[in-house]
Amino acid sequence: METFFSILEDEEYNQIWDRIDNELQFQPSIRVSQVPFRLPAPWVVHDLTYFPVEQRYEDFKETVVRALVDCLGEDDWIYALDWQHSGFRYDPRRPVTEHDHWVEDARYGGVLGGGYNAYFPEFYPDGDYYFFVQRDLKWGYLGHPWRREIWLFGAPLVERLSPELEALGFPVKILSETE
Repeated sequence: METFFSILEDEEYNQIWDRIDNELQFQPSIRVSQVPFRLPAPWVVHDLTYFPVEQRYEDFKETVVRALVDCLGEDDWIYALDWQHSGFRYDPRRPVTEHDHWVEDARYGGVLGGGYNAYFPEFYPDGDYYFFVQRDLKWGYLGHPWRREIWLFGAPLVERLSPELEALGFPVKILSETE
């Protein structure tokens, strides 16, 4: 990739969402009481309710990015997904330089100027489900907007990021039982 992202083509976009729906049993809902995922252990849920995002977002973002980079291993990208919006291959080693990106698309013809605005997701879920997942779904970072939670799964990311999120003020809300 020449930049921090590349936009997923329809086939790859559909394939990764099918896998998330099936393997992580993703069930989106606006009901706070509904559990959105069935994740393989280990996993942990961090509470975002009392985090002063306006004052501490840069620290939070840098912490998440460092953990994603540390967990990359031999991979050179992960998926960055915004539910029912654009999906991306994302290289967390490169700085995010823009969140809005105009995409020329002939399918839009004369509508909307022949394209659409693809929005790269934030790490703090502010109205949509934002997911950052390893390409084989071995680990991931799942943001839940209505429950105001971050779900981490997979030993590499849980072990690397969970203690740092706690130190930043995101208490552990739920922890998977060990197998």
